[in-house]
Amino acid sequence: MTKKGIAAGVAIAALYVLVAQLSFRGGLLPTRPLYDGTQPLAPYRWVNPPPDIGHTNTPPSSASGTVTFASLKTNGYNLNTDDGQASVIIPPGGIVPMPGQTKAKLDIKPLDPAKVASPPAGYDFDGNAYRVTGIYVPSGKPIQIPKAVCSLTNVNACATVVLRYAFSATKSFLWDGHSWSQVLAQPAGAALQLYVVSDQLGTFVAVDPHTAGGPKPKGQTGNIIAFVVGVAAILLGTFIARLRASRKRRAREAARQKKGAKPAPPKPKSKPKKPGKAERQQRKEEGEDKPWWRD
Repeated sequence: MTKKGIAAGVAIAALYVLVAQLSFRGGLLPTRPLYDGTQPLAPYRWVNPPPDIGHTNTPPSSASGTVTFASLKTNGYNLNTDDGQASVIIPPGGIVPMPGQTKAKLDIKPLDPAKVASPPAGYDFDGNAYRVTGIYVPSGKPIQIPKAVCSLTNVNACATVVLRYAFSATKSFLWDGHSWSQVLAQPAGAALQLYVVSDQLGTFVAVDPHTAGGPKPKGQTGNIIAFVVGVAAILLGTFIARLRASRKRRAREAARQKKGAKPAPPKPKSKPKKPGKAERQQRKEEGEDKPWWRD
C-alpha cells in the first residue's frame, strides 16, 4: 500500500469518527459511536416527567448498599442505581471510621427537584434530584466524609457522584437542607453524565443555564448539515480511493502482460539481389569495377 493510500484511509477513518460523534451528540443516531460502546442510551427516567413524555415514562430506580470498614479501607465502594442514572463512588478510606461501628450503609434516592427547592438562580433543573445519604452500622448516625480539597484530577480526594441528565446539563449543585452550593462537575457529553466531586453528601442536581420554558434538546439543523456533508465526503473519498486503486491495478496487470509476452523474432535481412550479366557489363563500361556485394 502506498503512502497516499494510507493517508487517505486515515483521513476517511478520522472523518467517520467525527461524523459519528457529532451525529450521536446531536441525536441523529440512536446509539453511541463505535468507539464509545455498543448499547443505546435508554430514555431518561423521570420522577415527575414533562407532559409530552409522561405516558411513556418509566420511574427511576433507587439503590442501597452496605460496606465494611475493612473492605472500604483498601477497596473503596461503588453504589449504582439499576437504571444507571446515579452512582456514588467512595474512595479507599473515604468515610471517617467511628469506634464501635463496623459498616457503613449508603442510599441513593431519586426526587422531584421542584419539591426540594427552587432552582439555583439563573439555572433550570435538567433531570431528577438525587439524595445520597449514609449511616454508620449499627448506630444509625450519619456518616462523616473526610474534609479535603476536591479536584477533578484527583479522584481519591473526595467522593464522586455520577448523575445522568436529560438534555444538556453543564453544572451541578448540592442542597444541604438550607441552600444550594455549586460543586465541581465534569460533563461527559456522549453519555449524558456529570461527574461530580464533593467532600459531603446531600441532594445533588444537574442544571443548565436558564432558558424560557426550561431546558430543551439543542437544535438539530447544524448537526443535520454536518451529518449530510460528512457522509457525502466519506462516500466521495471512498469512491475516489477505489477508482485510483482500480486504475493502479489495471496498470500493473498491463505491465505484467507486456513483460511476460515474448518479443517477435526479427525479420531476416534479405541479401542484395545479384546483378545480371547486362548490368555487370554496363558497370564495367561506366568504370565501376566494384564487387556486386558492396553496393
